[in-house]
Amino acid sequence: MTISREAATLAFEFALATPMTGSIRERRDRSDFGGPDSLLLKVRRIGRDYPFGDDIRDGDFGLYLGLHEGRYTVAVQSILAADIIGQEGAASLDELKRHWELD
Repeated sequence: MTISREAATLAFEFALATPMTGSIRERRDRSDFGGPDSLLLKVRRIGRDYPFGDDIRDGDFGLYLGLHEGRYTVAVQSILAADIIGQEGAASLDELKRHWELD
């Protein structure tokens, strides 16, 4: 995960470039991100004690942005203000799903 002003700026640029279209369908479970047109989904980091754990911190929530610059990307957010504070990417959707699930 990269949290920095530069990473946040890049994530914001990716978010603006992410299509705001897609089909809506019921999800089977928290790992069901839907099809390739399912974007801008709210996600949370796997392995934290939600919703009231004391191990939750900035960077544990985000927006799934889909494929950008060859990587499946999440715009990482702060907890309270939900500001974009960085970004995280993975080479494959399966790799991303090892760290992120639907919120």
